[in-house]
Amino acid sequence: MAAFFHNGLFAGGEKDESAADAGEAGRIMRITGAVKIFGNEPHTFVGIITADGKRYGVSPREKEAAIRRLQGRAVEFTARLLEKPEGNAALFLKDGTVEPLSWRIADD
Repeated sequence: MAAFFHNGLFAGGEKDESAADAGEAGRIMRITGAVKIFGNEPHTFVGIITADGKRYGVSPREKEAAIRRLQGRAVEFTARLLEKPEGNAALFLKDGTVEPLSWRIADD
């Protein structure tokens, strides 16, 4: 049954093309979005949701901890797009994972 599910539903389906999959890892970008906490306790992680619906995970954990207190705020980030993380798939949201380099609150 699992083989049928895999072959029947995914063989001709669309590939999820994220920015990191498209070979843009390492690119510096500006993102303005709301900081949101994803997951369930005790396994939560920080993400950014932009006005146009893009979703980015935040890594490394040290930067995630600093940004966590900005939950619900609109923030402007300068960030580096990371490759898809191997060890922690939870950090990979649909549009990729970023390492924030600098940020400022945009909703003041």
